[in-house]
Amino acid sequence: MFRVLCLFAAFKAGILLDSGMLFPQESSSREVKELNGLWAFRADRSPTRNQGFQRAWYKSRLAETGPVIDIPVPSSYNDVTQDPNLRDFIGWVWYEREVVVPARWISDGKTRVVLRVESAHYYSIVWVNGVKVTEHEGGHLPFEADIDGLLREDPTTTTCRITIAVNNTLDLHTLPPGSIQYMKDRTMYPEGFFVQNTNFDFFNYAGIHRSVLLYTTPKAYVDDITVVTDFLDSTGLVRYNVSIQGATLVTLKVTLIDKDGHCVVSSNDTSGVLKVVDVKLWWPYLMHENPGYLYSLE
Repeated sequence: MFRVLCLFAAFKAGILLDSGMLFPQESSSREVKELNGLWAFRADRSPTRNQGFQRAWYKSRLAETGPVIDIPVPSSYNDVTQDPNLRDFIGWVWYEREVVVPARWISDGKTRVVLRVESAHYYSIVWVNGVKVTEHEGGHLPFEADIDGLLREDPTTTTCRITIAVNNTLDLHTLPPGSIQYMKDRTMYPEGFFVQNTNFDFFNYAGIHRSVLLYTTPKAYVDDITVVTDFLDSTGLVRYNVSIQGATLVTLKVTLIDKDGHCVVSSNDTSGVLKVVDVKLWWPYLMHENPGYLYSLE
């Protein structure tokens, strides 16, 4: 069951949940396994910052490719050590963690397993057991990939190796923007030396900045919920759409509940408009005797 808080604003401001990934939450049909903690970490200090790809570090344990250190996830790798070279590092860094997956997630064949990264700055590529599963550009939004197929390729093991390469380079197309300047004076700088130039007044924090999760859903699952509220005179309007993946014929119930926990209106359709008679509008504090009134959509 999912719960969405709804408000009917006195100023006709609506809530719109854009199409995208729902935040994972545990329920009777969903499990969440948090992967926060210490991860193996290695910065690619080669002149081109490309050695990790040339030698395919993702195909074996990261410790087998060279020296690694432990880095906490989530954190900014360039802000948790006393190494000035790591603080100023620009380019690809590599994270790795081996995870034990519950056997029931793999054995029943009815469970969808998803790997989710809440945020990594700035460009990321993800492998599971040496197989690329996704890549993402942008340091502020989550991204994820279905990995149950990979986990079931070898039913004799419940361990999976997650490798994430992250690049913090900023250019004219990133947010925030920046530029790379290669220093050509060989009397002062070695071959390939470059600096990251920026025009903002804050530090370029880099790394896996938010949680990494494994979570499950049934094969047929709620993929997205869109809610837009409005009102006409004293009637509240809740336009909703529930996106279902993995099944064509589904049964569901959508219920709008007031602040006291009473059912106001319900529907068995995946999309539609719920009408609330004598709706209680949302007012800011000190502008109404009952400010901040919220309904829940379940």
